[in-house]
Amino acid sequence: MIACELKREWRKTVVTRKERFEFDAGERAGAMDALAAWITQGPPRRSIVWIIGPTEAQYFVLPWSPALIDRGMRDAYARARYEQLFEQDASGAAFYFAAPSDGNGQLVSCVPIELPAELAAHALRTESELLGIKPAISMVWDRFRDVLETEQGTLCVVDGDRQAIVEHDRKRIEGIVVKPRGKSPALPAKREGVVRRFSNEPSRAQPSASSVDLSLPPQNGFVATQDAAYAFALCGAL
Repeated sequence: MIACELKREWRKTVVTRKERFEFDAGERAGAMDALAAWITQGPPRRSIVWIIGPTEAQYFVLPWSPALIDRGMRDAYARARYEQLFEQDASGAAFYFAAPSDGNGQLVSCVPIELPAELAAHALRTESELLGIKPAISMVWDRFRDVLETEQGTLCVVDGDRQAIVEHDRKRIEGIVVKPRGKSPALPAKREGVVRRFSNEPSRAQPSASSVDLSLPPQNGFVATQDAAYAFALCGAL
């Protein structure tokens, strides 16, 4: 678990503190306690945005139609699609919808229903305002939308031991799959178009015309080549 503290100064973002909180699978409580203590050492007025990685989330593309402007119909359609794809009861999941592109579908992210309640309780405990809960894939897509939506290719989002592979044709997301990363960051099988990679580890591969790393701009308190572990936490801020 990664945490970054940001401060706005004269229209600039400054990264004032960074920290990592390690925990084993299923043993998050201790790390959450340590995070709470870390947060309360900062400024008294604070807000939190949580970025949820591929380990906690599931994803699918909801075919878009004008009828889905009605949120109730869209939500019902998404829940039915979720149960069809994952063979799980939709009542056990919380749904997050990326911004739709006209006629090109909508990326849907799903997390366990208990997670938003846990994060809201944590914000209350630390006397912080919970500004949002955002799945990592949507966050990365929104951050680099100006690049991704102008080309055909594959976005490979690597976070710890998981990787999400998003195939797209400009604005249209054609498919997404999440799978174990393996011992080293693995790119998908070569297909037509550009492969873009966003990771919490620096790339060791040489860039090429068809494979390019996405990286955040350097900022006071953050240098991508040194601080790659914090990239997801900062994706929506820098």
